[in-house]
Amino acid sequence: MPRPTYQPLDDSAEVDPLPVAGPSAAAFSGNRDIIRDRAGAATALAEGAAISVNNDGETEAGAEAAPARDRRRRRPRRKRSVPPQDPIIVDTEYKTGHYIDGAYESLDYEVVHSKMNVVNRLIISSYGTVWVQISRLLACCIIGSMTALCAVCLSVAIEQTAKLKFNLVKHYLYHCEGWRCMVVPFSIWLAFNLFFGGVAFYMVYLEPVSIGSGIPQIKCYLNGVKIPRCVRLKTLFAKLVGVYGSVMAGLPVGKEGPMIHSGAVIAAGFSQGKSSTLKFTTPLFKFFREDHEKRDFVACGTAAGVAAAFGAPGGGVMFAIEEGASHLHQDLLWRFLFTSFLATLVLKQLLSVVYGHPGELLFSGLLDFGAFGEGRIDAIGYEGAAYGLMAIVLGLLGALFVFLNVRISLVRRRCLTSWPLRLAEVLLVSTCMVLMVAHLVMVTGESQLYGHSIDAFILRCRLTPDVLGMTDLLLQTPEASLRSLLHCKPGTYHVLPMGLFAVYYYVFTLWTYGLPVPSGVFIPSLVAGAAFGRFFAVLLLTYLPEADWVDPGKFALFGAAAMLGGVVRMAISLTFIIVEAAGVVSFGPVLMFVLIISKYVADCFNESLYDAHIELDGIPLLSWRPPPESEHVLVTDVMAAPVRCVHTCETAGAIYDLLDSCAHNGFPVVDPPAPGEESDEAPPPLEPCHSDCSDQEASPAPERAARAVHGRCAHHGRYRGLILRSQLVEILKHKVYLEEVRSRGAVLYNEDYPRYPSHTEVHLSADERRMHVDLAHYMNPGCTVVLQSANLPRVYAVFRAQLLRHMVVVNNSNQVIGMVTRKDLARYRAGGPIWRRAVHRLPVRRPRPPATAAR
Repeated sequence: MPRPTYQPLDDSAEVDPLPVAGPSAAAFSGNRDIIRDRAGAATALAEGAAISVNNDGETEAGAEAAPARDRRRRRPRRKRSVPPQDPIIVDTEYKTGHYIDGAYESLDYEVVHSKMNVVNRLIISSYGTVWVQISRLLACCIIGSMTALCAVCLSVAIEQTAKLKFNLVKHYLYHCEGWRCMVVPFSIWLAFNLFFGGVAFYMVYLEPVSIGSGIPQIKCYLNGVKIPRCVRLKTLFAKLVGVYGSVMAGLPVGKEGPMIHSGAVIAAGFSQGKSSTLKFTTPLFKFFREDHEKRDFVACGTAAGVAAAFGAPGGGVMFAIEEGASHLHQDLLWRFLFTSFLATLVLKQLLSVVYGHPGELLFSGLLDFGAFGEGRIDAIGYEGAAYGLMAIVLGLLGALFVFLNVRISLVRRRCLTSWPLRLAEVLLVSTCMVLMVAHLVMVTGESQLYGHSIDAFILRCRLTPDVLGMTDLLLQTPEASLRSLLHCKPGTYHVLPMGLFAVYYYVFTLWTYGLPVPSGVFIPSLVAGAAFGRFFAVLLLTYLPEADWVDPGKFALFGAAAMLGGVVRMAISLTFIIVEAAGVVSFGPVLMFVLIISKYVADCFNESLYDAHIELDGIPLLSWRPPPESEHVLVTDVMAAPVRCVHTCETAGAIYDLLDSCAHNGFPVVDPPAPGEESDEAPPPLEPCHSDCSDQEASPAPERAARAVHGRCAHHGRYRGLILRSQLVEILKHKVYLEEVRSRGAVLYNEDYPRYPSHTEVHLSADERRMHVDLAHYMNPGCTVVLQSANLPRVYAVFRAQLLRHMVVVNNSNQVIGMVTRKDLARYRAGGPIWRRAVHRLPVRRPRPPATAAR
């Protein structure tokens, strides 16, 4: 018998499909039926027949269609076990909070290695020349310094205004008689809250993207999603003024989360050397005007924001890695560390000057946990069990927090649709916060101030050993309340007021996040967790008075970490942040233990608060891993088809008509058909196209599905490269035609970055429409492509690792058959609790078509 030899296939050969069994005649039951033989199912769909698969794998056709070996199986025999079935993809109904918003576009993180860029040296490697490295270092210096300056200005403004507010309230609260002791001070408090609540709301009215902490928006931006107006200068102003108003309105918010967004906006602006808002352009940082360079600087600004907020440069680096940057290299990691340490150093220097101690690095950041002394764990067994139990309880409370907050946000979106109603809710929450304080003061029965007054310097630094009561806990900013919970002596707070305060603060934090005001969830979660932790400690001391290992301060610290971990689910970066803010390295292992428990307990029920709100907004975020049990989904089921393609040599009129007929942002470049050669599928007419092939409008027809299984999917020509919509517009704008030698030259795309003009702003005469453009000089020939035989996990992993915007699907002959975009992949998500988690396929909400495409 001769030995088989290897025979390679040429470019025009197709792989023969596997033999497929004939179709059956049973009824096809829909999406929830399991089709074990994929090729047989597609063949049956193509021929108009229906398929049914039973548990035994036998057909229901007549005896004349069954082979002889199947007829012998009719005699009674012992039942076999049911074979394992393929996982089911659940199609989610279109409703609020369960869809992908088609209005969101992706960023072009992939570097365009076109001939034009190579000739004009517009491609910069991760290292670049010496001047590029110096420019990057200078940009990082500016980002770190400006972030620290904004943090100091915000901190000083809040502290001075809070001092004025609470001193006035204390004066009327402790120097009065009769009913005026409650009415007058709380009326003043209410007036402050309502005024600053209106200021915070007005900032969101001016710039809606400044709502919330901004961390979900920055996380999506670094993931590759273009969030409109997310990194504008106007957004920075609205965020800083708005969070100042939110804190002074008495809302349970913090300024640390918004500082992360502020650092990202500063990085996005100063790293470009130009401002579209202020209408000026400088030659500085000209090489950084592209998406992937801007992304790296935004990640550095995120790390600087964390470092300035918490005084934790290591925590800033870990936060940027864990929640921000999706694509890391050694040079970028060094920039993270440099920017974070510089922001911390500048912040400490500025604070020492402001508080009269120039040159002394006494201050850590906007949030100071205070000194914990030696920080010992006296009874590791008892304390470990107590901290573990508390982490489980607070992890459950964190999951409940996310669940209820999502439901409240859905009610807001359905009912509070007008701006007056949204303003009324903000003012209502500010009023309820004053009523909460009044109720706690009346319940505790405190009418005099315990201990001495606290001046501004002690508020900034650490607490004195004076005994503070519940009233003093409420008459201060959230950061000062957290330090009180961490450092007050045992016996300061009793069971009833501490329990009421913990429940009240948890509920109001739950109600506040999602209000139309700039707000952060870090500080209120820490305060609520510290209150619960101190409440557990008070309970233990009540029933175990001889337990000398029960320290209310340590319980408050680990309770704060557990609550925050259960809400935001960041174990690694939170460990660094809390350890650096508390200044106790010995607590690191226990903090990691508590955070991991609370995170994984909460993960059993739902996702983090940030991811839940990202899903509510319909943002096509790609998680770290593909959906589970999706290996049976092929790329031909996910891709968009048919595809709008361009040839390597096109007329200007054809390019203009293509741009006018659709809103697509990427077009595969293919070879023009040779004389006498036609593609499998005729090119579609240039009529308006509003679908990006991510929903049922673009679902593959049965014939195309069957042809895809057999490797004969309709193609549009041999693939040569990819060209972006912005590149085509710039080519038309600069009128780079083959017929005109004078117009040939470089098209510098970064001149109009990041706001490229529309094709409607370009005028083409009748003669110019007939002129030709050589797109092979400007296209990206090295884009990532995938074969039609790949499955969803493989495509997802490559797309997520490289943060692509487009991925072309080709057949075995390198011919274009489809396109995969972010929304095509983001539709497939894992949903449900851990015990019944499944793959969900979300619908896509279509944006309104542009006026040019509606003609």
